Amino acid sequence: MKLAIIVTLAILALCCSPASAEICQRFVGIVQALYLGTPANFEAAVEPFKPDADMKAAATQLKTLVDLLPKNTKDSILKLMDKIVKSPLCA
Repeated sequence: MKLAIIVTLAILALCCSPASAEICQRFVGIVQALYLGTPANFEAAVEPFKPDADMKAAATQLKTLVDLLPKNTKDSILKLMDKIVKSPLCA
């Protein structure tokens, strides 16, 4: 479970990098599918980016780990991500 949280924080770091003035809405959809969707929803959200077999396996493993998190933890992570993305520090 700690791995899922670490990956989430890494995703946030990418979202708030100076190079990303705006967040790709498809990426937001992938994160929502990761935390709120079914494995099939998550797979479908990632598929347009044509991941190779190793990427698909890693994404499936990540989804499995995230699904083990309690609902309140997932909700708190999503709230934190929303707060960070809307922060003036990410503007």
